[in-house]
Amino acid sequence: MRASLLLLLLVLTACGTPQERCVRDAAAPYRDALKERQRIAQDLSRGFTYETEFERVERFTWCRGPKGSAYPCWETDMEPVTRRVPVDRAVLRARDADLARSLPTLRSDAQQGTAECRIAFPEPETAPT
Repeated sequence: MRASLLLLLLVLTACGTPQERCVRDAAAPYRDALKERQRIAQDLSRGFTYETEFERVERFTWCRGPKGSAYPCWETDMEPVTRRVPVDRAVLRARDADLARSLPTLRSDAQQGTAECRIAFPEPETAPT
């Protein structure tokens, strides 16, 4: 019982304080836009992007019968296949320009959200050591 409570406490502590979670959520759109601009820059410099699709694959394997006997059979699996796909440079440049225009607004929203989080969830004061 104690071990499970300790484990639960460790899991909850790993998620961060309420203020940290609030700040992370407030800054998420800004962070996502920065990551997308970075991905677009990489795709433009390479000239292609990667696309993953799942394909059905039939495999010959051994199956178990109701009494434990083994017999040969076909098994169907879904397997991820990653391919290079050429990019449409005009579309990516337009998306990058759109993100660049929205970054200042997203940055100010993230800063405002962070300030609101610090007010709503103040850090507990620690005693000086």
